Amino acid sequence: MAKDGNINRHTMNDNIYFTPDGGLGISLINKTGAESVKGMLVIPDASVNSAFGLVPVNDPDCMGVIYGDDDGNQVADGIACWIVISGIAKVLFQAATTRNHFARITITADVDDAAGKAISEALPTSPFSNDKHFQEIGHIIEAIGGAGLALVVLHFN
Repeated sequence: MAKDGNINRHTMNDNIYFTPDGGLGISLINKTGAESVKGMLVIPDASVNSAFGLVPVNDPDCMGVIYGDDDGNQVADGIACWIVISGIAKVLFQAATTRNHFARITITADVDDAAGKAISEALPTSPFSNDKHFQEIGHIIEAIGGAGLALVVLHFN
């Protein structure tokens, strides 16, 4: 996936990429059914090898965050795409974030829950406080005033 057939300064090989944000990315096939959207949360695709789909609401099995092509641009369905699995990533949040909160997958009890998006929360609260812990994807290091991308140090429970 390197530009013009050359390995750029962030690409280690065709399967490993270091993003400018500080994330470690791997190459997987976009099987979301649409163009990739930077920052959306993903799970392994159930039908296609080496592919990903969006994390459903209430699903604790997030494996990474969409980065896109080498420049972070959208990638068409069925095309290889960089997925950040460790380090720092820009994550797509459904609402404002607070630095030092944790980032997690949305659940049906959340306002405006949506597949593939994250929410900012200080501590796991009812309902499902134990379940919410397992839906944690990392720690927020950038505050934003509304829905959008914010930097997160990733870790998956």
